Amino acid sequence: MVRIVLTADPTLMSEYRHVPLLSFFSCAPAERVPEALFNFLAPYVPHDNGIARYAPYGLRKIEAALLRYYKRNEVVVAHPLYIDRFISNDTKIVAVNTMDPLGMGPVTMMFSYGGRLTPYTKKRFYELIARINYLRRKNGYKFKIIVGGPGAWQFNYVNNNELKRLEIDHIIIGETEHVITDLFREIEENEMPKLMNIRTWPSIEEIPVIVGASTHGLIEVMRGCGRGCSFCEPNLRYGRFMPLEKIDEEIKVNVKMGQNSIWVHSEDIFLYKVESRATLAPNRDAIIELFANIMNQPGVMHANPTHGTIAPVVYDPEMLAKLSEILRAGPNNWIGIQPGLETGSVELARKIMPFKAKPLSVDEWPDIVIEGTAIFNKNYWFPAYTLIMGLPEETEDDVWETVNLIDRMERELPNKIGHEKTHFTVTPLSFVPLGALKSKGFYDIDSMLTEARVNLIYRSWRHTVLEIDRTLFKFTKSNPVLKFTISTLGITGSRIILWYIRKWAERRGFKIKS
Repeated sequence: MVRIVLTADPTLMSEYRHVPLLSFFSCAPAERVPEALFNFLAPYVPHDNGIARYAPYGLRKIEAALLRYYKRNEVVVAHPLYIDRFISNDTKIVAVNTMDPLGMGPVTMMFSYGGRLTPYTKKRFYELIARINYLRRKNGYKFKIIVGGPGAWQFNYVNNNELKRLEIDHIIIGETEHVITDLFREIEENEMPKLMNIRTWPSIEEIPVIVGASTHGLIEVMRGCGRGCSFCEPNLRYGRFMPLEKIDEEIKVNVKMGQNSIWVHSEDIFLYKVESRATLAPNRDAIIELFANIMNQPGVMHANPTHGTIAPVVYDPEMLAKLSEILRAGPNNWIGIQPGLETGSVELARKIMPFKAKPLSVDEWPDIVIEGTAIFNKNYWFPAYTLIMGLPEETEDDVWETVNLIDRMERELPNKIGHEKTHFTVTPLSFVPLGALKSKGFYDIDSMLTEARVNLIYRSWRHTVLEIDRTLFKFTKSNPVLKFTISTLGITGSRIILWYIRKWAERRGFKIKS
């Protein structure tokens, strides 16, 4: 009997054809992007008789934690299209892992015009919940529906009527490996609160090793951060570092299921096993040992970190050079990484992220960004930067300084390292009240739009178009026909978006400055 059915928001059950940054496409509005196009670019992961072969890493952690108490045949990670195969009278809980259930994430709020349009993340989540409820009503089943995962925080911002309409029984927010078994047992047997915020965190010993393969072959090497950025939720969590033994085990699980490219997840890879919380100087030896260990695992062909900060690279460029050697970076193997640029304003950076530049000074932030990008590019690393629009206390001058920084990057970097090696993207995100800024309001792209902000959006997309033209075909890992199709769609689509931004600005009376 299947007692616990685990599944995920359908937009999390795709590897987006392994095209860099294409997963952001899940934030696109369904009213503007045809469903056939979305389905083509975001095909589902494979399944084995309805059991997902790959699943989001967080869901794999919950699966492993539950198996400490439940039997293997009582817990299944179901493909979202085939959950009906596993739900019966014996089912007690159907749990859904989600990233952006209500379309309130920073990228989504920007793409969906402040939530006025319906992103695919929200559309597919609502469709999945509706289907689960249909099965429950149709067959008279008594199971409870639970929603958790990285996007569960969004339910803190909706009223009970929406939860009633969705017929979700419980929302669980926070890290849960240390309590999930007790929570599920209580939910099975007793009445529990509808909204549960978990305020404690599991120790390293309480975090289990995954037993099934993750999407993108993702493995986690640390949790928490410590840089003190006021807008960031992970910064509130105590930093914990995974030992190499656990990392090795999770790589083996992924490689066994055919995942030979490993995504190395952390909030900031250059804080791995950091020794000085005062300076935040990178622990070069530990970071090099980590990646050497990963690349030495049988079956691993490629690896790249998910997130990292710019300043440690400027502080210790030799560290990055050594990592590039280990990762076999080169003209045909660029290493992707997502750093937070956030703002080009020194004044705003001092207020909201004073330690972002450690072990250097935040007063040098724009120069750190320029130099850090040059060092990344010299060593064949491709930074995909994020910006935050609408930060509390952000002024029009702050935004123009960010626009000017992008202009500097486009102008100065080719002079430093050459046009062929200059690569980066900049993605503007909408401010979302998290971390120490939970009491603040969401950034509203309609009522809070200014000339500087519309220019920032335009400049960012203009550079994205440039990078798509130069790199999308080269970096897409598919057969020639598929590469050509995706590249053509990317080149055409990005230009349409750029044209739309310009027309949108003109309708609002804003001037785009060239």
